[in-house]
Order: sequence, then structure tokens, then C-alpha cells
Amino acid sequence: MKTFLSELKRRAVVKSVLVYAGLSWLLLQIISVLTSTLALNPLLGSAIFVLLLCCLPLVIYLAWYCDISFAGISRTASVNEQNKPAAAPGASQWAGLVLVMLISSYVGVEYYGVLKQQQLAKQQEIAKAALASNAVSTIAVLPFSDDSAAQDQGYLALGLAEEMTSLLGSAANFKVSASRSSQFLAEQGLTAQQIGQRLQVDTVLTGSVKATGQRLNVRVQLLDVNSGNTLWSNTYARELTAVAQLEQEIGRSVVNTLQDKYAEAGSFNSLASTRNADAYVLYLKGREQYRKQTTESMQQARQLFEQAVALDPEYANGYVGLADTLLLLSEIREGFGIIKTDIAANLAQQNIDKALARQPELAEAHLVNGFVSYIQNDFDKAITDYDRAIELNPSLAIAYMWKFLALNSLQRFDESLLALQQAQQLDPLFQTNTYNLGRALTRAGRFDEAATTFKQMEVDFPQSPFPHQGLADIYFSQGNLVDAIAEAQKAISLSPDNHTLGHKMISPMVNLGLTDIVKQMANDPAWASTTDFYQETLLILEQDFTELFSRMDFKLAANPDDYWLQFEAGWYQAMFGDKQKALNMLTEKSNLVEPADMFGMPYCSPAIEIAWAEQELGNAQSALDLIAQCKALMTEQLQSSIIYSELYYLAARVNALEGNKAEAISRLSEAINKGWREYWTKYDPLLAGLTDEPEFQRLIQFLDKDLARQKIEALKLFRE
Repeated sequence: MKTFLSELKRRAVVKSVLVYAGLSWLLLQIISVLTSTLALNPLLGSAIFVLLLCCLPLVIYLAWYCDISFAGISRTASVNEQNKPAAAPGASQWAGLVLVMLISSYVGVEYYGVLKQQQLAKQQEIAKAALASNAVSTIAVLPFSDDSAAQDQGYLALGLAEEMTSLLGSAANFKVSASRSSQFLAEQGLTAQQIGQRLQVDTVLTGSVKATGQRLNVRVQLLDVNSGNTLWSNTYARELTAVAQLEQEIGRSVVNTLQDKYAEAGSFNSLASTRNADAYVLYLKGREQYRKQTTESMQQARQLFEQAVALDPEYANGYVGLADTLLLLSEIREGFGIIKTDIAANLAQQNIDKALARQPELAEAHLVNGFVSYIQNDFDKAITDYDRAIELNPSLAIAYMWKFLALNSLQRFDESLLALQQAQQLDPLFQTNTYNLGRALTRAGRFDEAATTFKQMEVDFPQSPFPHQGLADIYFSQGNLVDAIAEAQKAISLSPDNHTLGHKMISPMVNLGLTDIVKQMANDPAWASTTDFYQETLLILEQDFTELFSRMDFKLAANPDDYWLQFEAGWYQAMFGDKQKALNMLTEKSNLVEPADMFGMPYCSPAIEIAWAEQELGNAQSALDLIAQCKALMTEQLQSSIIYSELYYLAARVNALEGNKAEAISRLSEAINKGWREYWTKYDPLLAGLTDEPEFQRLIQFLDKDLARQKIEALKLFRE
């Protein structure tokens, strides 16, 4: 061994190999640069690498037998020939050289074939990942991992992933899942490939981030969901002030990898960037607080966004975040009730105007601008702004959901359902989206789809009451009151303090006449406030009308200017008491009702009851006007996707008031077939003209029998 090592040194084999390796490395670096710069075939680099690798045995062989210098190539003398000229290469040396060349060539060809197949497979994966309808690439950006030693840069890791989601969403032919769903699945411990499969995307972008002082280190990786293979990866080191350029570089690389085109540098811009590192950090910390969605965190988010725009008055995203936070701090239904709605809207509008003045193409700015219009009840303008946001970023999931709310307010139900389905595709793990979609499908009579939606929601959120609440609504709409109670019980077990869920259970219970159980619940302090809402109904079911009217008189005396209380009292009189008194109570002070509240759908109440009272009082024109407006709203909804049983019951009442008995009975039959199970149907004074009709009597008998049957089944739920 010692002799062999000595010979290696004497023949300068190691020196030759090192020189060859250095020159090969330099050549490969040059080829790598030229391949990307000149868009050369990526196999060129692989071919040269294989060629250089195959030549290595030849270099070793030649270095052993020959001296290579500027004077030329000569045979290296053996140990026995050191004192005399080296002999010319013999047949054995030539045979060895040929053998080395043949073996190297064979191995090289085989290895190149393997590399070529791998490259082709990679290209096929990329092509498959980019293959979607209209060549749309589907991708999810997962929350980046925090690589800091103290694990205190989660705001940066998640914030950077959010911004990449927004940036890629604005790219043509890209469909990007919402960061909220990606974050939820990542928190469940799923792998990147599993998350991609659940979100039904072709690729996922993962990465890690670490900031040291003003220096940011980011590692990113693009994975193919189907195979789990890496399509592209890179590591970046940038100053925090250059984070926008970093996001653009990553986005451009992803686009170039997945799309059959080349995005040049500078063609993929982050509109809402800032070069102030402190402002950027404050903004990301504001987003971190915003995501918590508590009163305290939202107030903290407001302060952080205000500090961000104070440091950089040109920071458009800072103004958008501030405006969004102000709106959610307002007294709107979705808000936290800290700021008066009109004040919040004015402050938000001022900030959005600043954002749009700086970045008129910023999708999120148009989105929040639309929300300002929405809370001011300018639904048409809100939809226009939402559409503009969607045009700029078709993957902006929240824009579709907010558009759904605005369309719903305009009773454009078919369009609202479509918008909600688009939101669900982009953000399938957002509970509000999923619950609203299930309800919309229920309203459209697509019960199987609605049930599937809620059951998937139950899998994704096993501790949430909303799936069971949604299923309870489905069963109630179908007239299946027993299962509605059962699902409401499950929901209550998950959220005992939610009074809305209490109503979901007690409402079908009183329809079935389970008065004893409801009265027992009323003795429980936890249920007292909820059951109190049904005291009048319990008195009706027990036929204690004297106590009913006494109770209502007491309430009216305490609240003489409350029309809604007067309407309720008048309605009880219409069904079970003094008809003349009922007519007066229903019509008096009806002018106090706001126009927006007069025609509450799907019952068109109180307008339809007032129309009956006006008709009975001989005020034909007033009655006709109210009936016509109810009929118009009813027809509009019946022609859309709405399949409420309440709408068909409204149709029965309208036709009864118009004297169309046969049509009224037909509509009542449809309502019952679609799930109408209200116990008070036989007492409804608006249907009084039908009571002598045999078919009407048959329908009432069916209702009574079905409610009695279900009552027996429901009692089992409480015995168990």
C-alpha cells in the first residue's frame, strides 16, 4: 500500500485529478449560468456533467501512464525504467486505455439515460401540475416555518406566506387556495402533500423563514402534490427592506415553473410593498393580532397598523389593514361593537382613499372599499367594488363571501349561491363559508348537498356546533322535527351557552306539543331566558287563552309604543280571541314600521297580516297594495333557486286573500310536501275561507297526525 501511494505521488495522479476537478467545476458553473440566461436545453448541463464524469477514469489512467505538461505528453517511466528512457506504450497499455474508454462510455450513456428520464418525468410533473381548466395552475401556499432560535417570528413566517398567497393570486391563470385554510390544515399536523390533497390543488409552496437583525433568510420549496416530488427550491438572503423584491422573485420563479411562459424580472410586482423594515414588521404583527379576532386583539391590530403607516405614509397595505380593522371594531352584526358604525365607516373610507390613491390596482383596497359600502346599505356599489377586487385577484376568497352577503341583501339568491360556492372552493376550511354554503343549499332545497357540506364540516371541525346546527335546519325544513331536535341537542352539548341553539331545539319541541318538557327546562336557570320566549306559545298549546291575553295586556301597558309587541298581541287575538280587537291592533300604528321591515321574507310579515286586517275592515285598496307587493316578492323568490316551504305557505295565504281557493289549497299542499309543520296552521285566520273545503280538512288532518306521530318519537330522545 505504501508503494502504491508513493507511486501515486510520483506519477502526479492526485495533482492531475484535482486540476481536472477544478476545471470541470468551473465549466459546469459557466454552463449553468448560460443555460438559464440563454434559455438553453436543461439537459445540456446534465450531458456535460456526464461527459466530464466519464472522462475522469481516462484522466486517472493517463495520469498514471503519462506525464502531461506544456512540452507535450510522454510516457511515465516505471520504477525499473527511472534511469533510462521510458519505453513506448505497449499493447497492454493501449488495450487498458480502450477498455477504460469502453467502460466509461457505457456507464456514461446509461447514466445519461437515467438523468434524461428523470428530467422528462420532472417536465411531465410540471406540465401535469399546470394542467387545469383553461390551463389554470392550482396552488396552496402553506404557512412558512419559524426557524428562529426563540421561535418568536411566527408573525413573519405566516405573514410572508399570506403575502405570497395574495401575490400569486393576482397572477394570470393561477388559482390559489386561501391562506386561512392552509393554516388550519397545517395546524392539524398534516403533511404538505396531505394538505394539497385536501385543498384539491396540484402544487404547494412551503418554506421557512428566519430574521437576524435586518437580515432575512428564506428557504422555499415547490412540491407536486400527486407525486410528492420537489419541482423547484431555492434559498434567499435579503435585507428586510427588500422583502418586496424577494416576494417578486419567489412568485416569478413559481410562475415560470408552473406556466408555459417566462415572466421577466420586474413583471411580477408586489403592489403594497414598503421599503421601511420597521413598518413592514409592524404591519405583519398587526395581521397576527387581526387573525385572532378578539376585541382586545383587534384594538391592538388597529394600533399596530396606525404605527406602520406613521412610519411609512406611502404603505398602501397598512391603510387597508387599518380600514378593515376599523370596520370590524364597529357595531355591525359581524363587528365587536367598540366604535359607532357611521364613525367607523368614515374613518375606514379615509384610509381606503389613501390606499387607492397610492395603489389603485390593489385588490384588497377595493375589497374593503366595498365593505364600507355594504355596511352603509349601498349593496350595488359594494358588489361593483367586490367585482373589481376579484378582477384584480381572482383568488381573493373573502371577496366572494362578502359579495354573497351583498347579493343576498338584494335577494339575488342564484348569484349569491354561485359567489359562495366560489369562496368555498378557494377557502374550504373557513367555517363561516361552509356554514353559509350549507344554509344556502338548504334554502335552495338541495338538501343532500347541504347535508354533505355539513357532514364534511363535522369531520373538519368535530368540536364545532355549527355542523349540527346546519343539519337541524335541514331536518326542520324537511318537516323532520325529531331529527332536528336530535341535532340541536348535539350542537348544545358542544356549546351550552349558545341561546340560538336553544331556539333550534325548543322551536320544533313546541310545534310537537312537548309542553311539559319545555316547562321543566324553564325551571333551570340556564334555560330560563330562552324558554321565556315561548311562554305565550305554551299558553296557546294549553289553551289557557285568558292567561295569554292577560300577559299580553301587561306587556302592552309597559310598552305602549312598541308596534311589534302590539302586532304579536293582535295576532293572538286574531287566532283565539276578539277579531275586531285584532283588526284594530294590527292596523293601528302600522305606519311606524320601517319599509325595509314591512315585507320580511319568506313570510312577508307583517305586511300580509296587515293586508288581511285591512281587507276585513273594508279597506280594499290598502289590502290590495300590500298583497301585490307581497306577491311580487314571493314570485321573484319562487322563480329563483329558493325552495322554502314558507314561500309556498305565503302563496297559499296570498291566493286565499284573493279568493282563489283551489290555488290556495294547492299551494298549501306543496308547502306541506316541502316540510311545513306549523301547529297553528288550522288556526290561521288568513285561511279561514278554506275551512269548509274537504281537501283543506284532509291536509289539516295529515298535519295533526304527523305531528302526533313525531311527538311520540321525540319523547324517546328525552327518555334516553
